[in-house]
Amino acid sequence: MSFDSMLNHHCDVYHLRKTDASPGYQLPSSPSFSYPDEPDISGVRCHFGVKNGTRSIVQLEPQAIYEARIKLAYPIGIDIRLNDKIVSLEDGYEYTADNPIKVRSHHMFVWLRRTKGQEPINGG
Repeated sequence: MSFDSMLNHHCDVYHLRKTDASPGYQLPSSPSFSYPDEPDISGVRCHFGVKNGTRSIVQLEPQAIYEARIKLAYPIGIDIRLNDKIVSLEDGYEYTADNPIKVRSHHMFVWLRRTKGQEPINGG
């Protein structure tokens, strides 16, 4: 099986943006982080590697929360960075990217985390 035939999913990539803005009233500016409305990279061919035990559904009010840690494989040359938002085009789930890892100059993978909301991952 070739690597290209394994890429059976598609995703969009949103880079985290930092802006410095003052809240007004002569207060100093402070950094603010957000994702753009439009993806920075659209329709990336990828593969979401989901294993049993890496996902959980917690029943809370008013809705259930889906939490997961998933491995995303993708071709070299796609610019995915720490804390980027990755959106699966198949199911619409949003994930936060950890540090990408190159595999023998062949392909890349990154661990993704899904939590209640988009939360930053401490890279280290």
